[in-house]
Amino acid sequence: MEKKVLKLHSLNPQEYPDIEIECIAIEDMRAFTEQYISQLGLKGVYPKSAQKTASVFARLGIIGEEVDTRPRVERDGKIYVIGETKGKVKIAGSMIVTNPDGEEYIVKPEMFAKKYKPTSKEGVYEPISCPIKYIITEKDIAFKASWGEDMFAVKDAALNVTDLDEVYAIQNDAFKKTYTTIDEKENTTEK
Repeated sequence: MEKKVLKLHSLNPQEYPDIEIECIAIEDMRAFTEQYISQLGLKGVYPKSAQKTASVFARLGIIGEEVDTRPRVERDGKIYVIGETKGKVKIAGSMIVTNPDGEEYIVKPEMFAKKYKPTSKEGVYEPISCPIKYIITEKDIAFKASWGEDMFAVKDAALNVTDLDEVYAIQNDAFKKTYTTIDEKENTTEK
């Protein structure tokens, strides 16, 4: 199985250094996810549901603006960022969203309107209800996202498996701080 080395950059280099981790490279993410879900089913563990519940801060982006979109991850009690890339605002009306963990990302206008609604506080938005199905990774993995970018999921990250053709990672730190799991028992009705 092919491996990739991933550099995790320290958010506090004076206290702890950057590290490198080895990831398993997944060629066919759909097949990998189907097999993983099948194995979880044999153990009596199925994909679980979660809802993004944390409010976010959002502001209008400026065309050409560079944004630090590196995801944050927790490893051994320390917070790191993945990679060295930054995103650029390319579409007018795009919003720059900041999660509670400090992670920023760029959201196109039509997608932002589907995912968030304003609160009474200026610049603060809450997620629109849209539960996801997810599984938690047991290993560090690397794969190609459906939109063509390399994506990494560190151990204990959530994989959004709502649509197996569009699986993506929600890193462990962001998932803990922005999502609430939905107890499946709450969603069942007695007969």
